[in-house]
Amino acid sequence: MEFYSRKSPRLPGYDYTTENYYFVTICTHNKECIFGRGNELSPYGEIVQQHLQELPMHYKQVQVDVFKVMPNHIHCILVLDAGADTGLDVVVGLFKSGVSKQIHKIDPDCKVWQRSFHERIIRNQQEYEKIWNYIQYNDQKWETDCFYPGSCDFRVQGGSRPSPTKENCRQNEELL
Repeated sequence: MEFYSRKSPRLPGYDYTTENYYFVTICTHNKECIFGRGNELSPYGEIVQQHLQELPMHYKQVQVDVFKVMPNHIHCILVLDAGADTGLDVVVGLFKSGVSKQIHKIDPDCKVWQRSFHERIIRNQQEYEKIWNYIQYNDQKWETDCFYPGSCDFRVQGGSRPSPTKENCRQNEELL
């Protein structure tokens, strides 16, 4: 029996404990809008926001520079300071786990997160400023975002929806 081997989205050979700024995007399971709608956070979105704000208390060498909780995903810039002994994947994994545990106290059947996460190593000041602005003003461009499902309620019931189109996501990437 052959098993599917999933290709890692991480940069081969890069040490993700390296002091740097990282642009991180994490999507909800099936991109369901469980974190709120528009600028209004749901109770689940408030849990996510709280956990993001508390990350530096759990990881002394990790700072949250900026973040935005959107209805079905989050964006943030995480900063790993020199001497970080915990890698980016561990920080994100434990963040996702902590959020899931708290949400499961409310709804044990809720599938919170999509597998893995997207990250980009921020390479220079110009890129940092573009990404920071993108995150800060992401909610103002929600209807053109590649994750926008059309009509977001606090929770989309039943099944999955199609993935964002490559064209819409390319347009978002061009903003960076």
